[in-house]
Amino acid sequence: HTLSLPSMASLQSKRFAEMREGDEGSAMNLLARSLTLSFCLVTTITLRADEFEDSLTAALKAYKENKIDDASTALQNATRIIAEKSGEKLEEVLPKTIGAWTRGRLETQSLASAGGGTTTKVNYKKGDKEKGTEERISVNVTADSPMLMQVAAFLKAPALGSLLGQKTKQIGDYSGMYISKEGILQFPVNERYMVIIQGKKIPEDQLMIIAKGINADLLKGMK
Repeated sequence: HTLSLPSMASLQSKRFAEMREGDEGSAMNLLARSLTLSFCLVTTITLRADEFEDSLTAALKAYKENKIDDASTALQNATRIIAEKSGEKLEEVLPKTIGAWTRGRLETQSLASAGGGTTTKVNYKKGDKEKGTEERISVNVTADSPMLMQVAAFLKAPALGSLLGQKTKQIGDYSGMYISKEGILQFPVNERYMVIIQGKKIPEDQLMIIAKGINADLLKGMK
């Protein structure tokens, strides 16, 4: 059978209408998904803030009730949240790529048991693991650590550091210290942060590439 021109026109009109309704339906579904995602994001941020406040409130309540263990646990949770928040700020300080090196996931933890402060660790990798050519460099950014004063003291007395097998290195505007035996390059920033770069059997020039790729000026301005 053949369709007459009016029938064909009617059929095409019907198809166009169905396509239009489908497009509108897709648009509505996309809008609904976007609104749901936005709601979840806002809810997550709000719950995050509430979680910190709730931890402090729980710690104070437990302390007043002489439940010292519960108070300590609640305070540790609050400290963990602060540490994770500090780690989020370092996303821009530690670029995703530096030369041929690619950054992994950031991990932040409290150093309360080691005298205070927080540390954020990340690994930079290059090469192919399956081919056995992968190399790895770890970067630690430590904030408010007592170790900062020790390194600063060595930098002020390079002769003493030299006796211990340490070399003074210049990383942009910052003075650092290289320990060849351990494959460690470290430098303080703004008397608050310590950047520690380590790569066993990694050439010194590669450690310097990572050091110079870190946005130390941005780190310097962080509070």
